[in-house]
Amino acid sequence: MAIAIKAIPTLYGEDAVRFRKEIEKVDKEYDLRPKRDITKDPRYAMMKKILSKARLF
Repeated sequence: MAIAIKAIPTLYGEDAVRFRKEIEKVDKEYDLRPKRDITKDPRYAMMKKILSKARLF
């Protein structure tokens, strides 16, 4: 028994241009956001502790 393959939706014209502009806007906002130091996160410390007890890290 075969599984039906769904068509991949494709954008054309103004919809494609508008979608591309939104992608670029979100990408720029992501690049401008301040970077966090993950090592200061309490969950990171807990993960390190668990892995060290398991002798995996």
